[in-house]
Amino acid sequence: MLKKTKLVLVFFRNQVRETETTSTRSTMNHRNLTSTGASGGKSSAPLNAFVNGQGRGSGAESAGAVGPNPCDQEDYCCICMDKIQRKKTLDKCQHSFCRECIDSAFQVKSCCPVCMTLYGNLTGTQPRNGQMTVTRQPFGLPGYEGHGTIIINYSFSDGIQEPEHPSPGVGYRGTFREAYLPDSEEGNKVLRLLQRAFQQRLVFTVGTSATTGRSNTVIWNDIHHKTSSHGGPQCFGYPDPGYLLRVQEELRMKGITEEGVSDSAGRVQ
Repeated sequence: MLKKTKLVLVFFRNQVRETETTSTRSTMNHRNLTSTGASGGKSSAPLNAFVNGQGRGSGAESAGAVGPNPCDQEDYCCICMDKIQRKKTLDKCQHSFCRECIDSAFQVKSCCPVCMTLYGNLTGTQPRNGQMTVTRQPFGLPGYEGHGTIIINYSFSDGIQEPEHPSPGVGYRGTFREAYLPDSEEGNKVLRLLQRAFQQRLVFTVGTSATTGRSNTVIWNDIHHKTSSHGGPQCFGYPDPGYLLRVQEELRMKGITEEGVSDSAGRVQ
């Protein structure tokens, strides 16, 4: 008997920008994980629906009547869009999938394709030669006048791209970045989270600069920093009352949370 065709496709919404700056090979690895069994099986319509978020109950509207979300059914796999075979349930979020489907998905990123709950530590593609240093100054930032200021310096020298980068073996240009946080309880919490993210190589990556258009350079990796001490959001500075909460959410989406940061971890000097 021919094995049932199964197209396993996982769409990670947090990696859209990353896949736009990587090679075609990398893009295919993110979007089309594996194809097994006989050819000419299912229609691509369920896959397209999943890419558009409809398979995950995203709230997308359609012209027809809205029915129950298939992903809410216990025997339905939201990866292959079919009945679950050899069921595997994730221990944190309790979402279930075909064992083959979720094992393939976890080879790309160890998180639930439905709710994005992370399993294990996510490691990024930040160049390994970077340094993060922290200093403190007594002056206050706009909106945090009662506190001092934390100044973070990131520095990367030029290097050679590794296999996880867009052009392995090709040189990349390093960078230097300075960022600011209020020296408050919440600001120090964000600092600890950023330190952990830096250790897990999540703060930067190699790609094309959105400001200069230059390729093969060290760039930010979707964890926003305040690179100016003033000027407001339009100048990437303060005051910006919602910034500390927003950046914590960005870090959470990469698996960096306060619960995961040890209280005994020392400050980066």
